[in-house]
Amino acid sequence: MIRTSLYPALRGALHARDVATLRRLYQQHGAAAFAGALSVCSSRVSADALSLLPLQGRIRVFPHLPASARAQVRPLCRSVHTAPVLAPRSGGERP
Repeated sequence: MIRTSLYPALRGALHARDVATLRRLYQQHGAAAFAGALSVCSSRVSADALSLLPLQGRIRVFPHLPASARAQVRPLCRSVHTAPVLAPRSGGERP
């Protein structure tokens, strides 16, 4: 089964922080198999792996995760950059 061979390779790449290998595993196995391997990881490990994929990879993998895994990973995937950006006020205006 692909998941059984992908899971240890995925964990090894994460442990080594080997982004190139992680991305190669995603490309070789596809989004569904990658999500299957992530589904047996903790939510923090899954979020870590997803964060190392390019944006399009994350978008493709996320729907393949089980609903419970998506719910657990979603809060960990939020970026600090998602807060609204306020337009700077010009010097003469008061709040």
